[in-house]
Amino acid sequence: MTSKLLGATAAALFALSSATVVLAQTTAPATPAPATTSSTSAPSSTMPSKDEIKTARQACQQDATGQGLKGQARKDAVKGCLQQKYPVLAKRKTCHDEGTAKGLQKKALHDYVKQCITAS
Repeated sequence: MTSKLLGATAAALFALSSATVVLAQTTAPATPAPATTSSTSAPSSTMPSKDEIKTARQACQQDATGQGLKGQARKDAVKGCLQQKYPVLAKRKTCHDEGTAKGLQKKALHDYVKQCITAS
């Protein structure tokens, strides 16, 4: 059961990369950043772009490699790392699962997920 949930979550994380967002800074500046920019060290509440997810995934994979993780432990570490950087992806997966359980499909499911994410 847990393996299926983890696999489905991982698959959803890879499939969620269709939104576009301004590329976030990779390092924190010495002075406080303006409210319009975000830092990759702080969790993001907006949907990340495909490039942002790719960059974050590569960083998470390097961290897992540096820790010597392999197999399922590595997959779990990368997934957890991505969810920490982009909690909206985990929320989207939860909302998608809820909508699917309600029998929603296509446009109705899309609208439900969008509404669910913004409600939180």
